[in-house]
Amino acid sequence: MSKFLDIFALDEGENHYRFVWQPREIENIQAEFKSDIILELICFRHGLDVSCTGRVSASVMLECVRCLEKFEYNIDEPIDFVVRLTSGAPVQTSLWENDMLQLDPSSGRLDISPRIHDAIILAIPPYPLCSQDCKGLCPVCGANLNKTQCEHTIQNPIDTRWEKLGELLKKSKG
Repeated sequence: MSKFLDIFALDEGENHYRFVWQPREIENIQAEFKSDIILELICFRHGLDVSCTGRVSASVMLECVRCLEKFEYNIDEPIDFVVRLTSGAPVQTSLWENDMLQLDPSSGRLDISPRIHDAIILAIPPYPLCSQDCKGLCPVCGANLNKTQCEHTIQNPIDTRWEKLGELLKKSKG
């Protein structure tokens, strides 16, 4: 699939696009993809300005930082950028340098793959959890506490180091 958006082909007003990439087409992402990468994009052209908003979606396999089990994670990340068409020399801007893209009128094509790459990187959590209530692994024997209870957690299910904090929590709720 094309990784370029042909800005000159945009009609005045609203334009809808759907891009589909194979995961290998987006470089430098260390994740196991379970689906294609999809970009639903709406571009609104008004004169020399083009405003684009959309969503990047994909499904990846991640490893939970607590229990070390693999789980499927769905990416659904917003993306937006503005393109300014220039006539002659490109206009230099320092305001919104990362959000405003300058496009030279000779090519009219914008490589959107770096934007997709950034959206995916931002969507993957740095400390992925299979669920918010993941119990993790037993610190003594390494058993997955989501699947089984080991003798260490049955003997002392609550770590005594946290008792004072639990008392404070009860007082604040009561």
